[in-house]
Amino acid sequence: RSSTMDLLCVSKQLLHVLDEIGPTLLVLRQDIQQNVQRLQDLHARDSSKYATLTAIVIEEVEEGTSKKTNSCTRAIIWLARSINFSVHLLERLMKNPDSSLKKMVEEAYNSTLKPFHGWISSAAYRLQIVR
Repeated sequence: RSSTMDLLCVSKQLLHVLDEIGPTLLVLRQDIQQNVQRLQDLHARDSSKYATLTAIVIEEVEEGTSKKTNSCTRAIIWLARSINFSVHLLERLMKNPDSSLKKMVEEAYNSTLKPFHGWISSAAYRLQIVR
């Protein structure tokens, strides 16, 4: 069972890393911040009840709210996807420190987040990268 606090801690640390990279990943940063806030708010209501991600997902599935846009289940999924994207990006940065940040962001995005985005979200990320 995955700890809610562990996911929140990793996600908050990721926000610090994204802040250091700069405005190139502002859209991703905002998404992560919103999802962290959603999970934090739920966890604050009853930290023992919502100590695990499994407990959150089970409750939302039973209530029929897990697929709603503002569900914590979706927040968990998108935080995991954002972490996966960031791992791919950081691996690329370590392997090719002289490569273009724009190119590495695009490659990491295409292999991790793009399959889950519609055309509007994909366009927003492309615009953010180009800036």
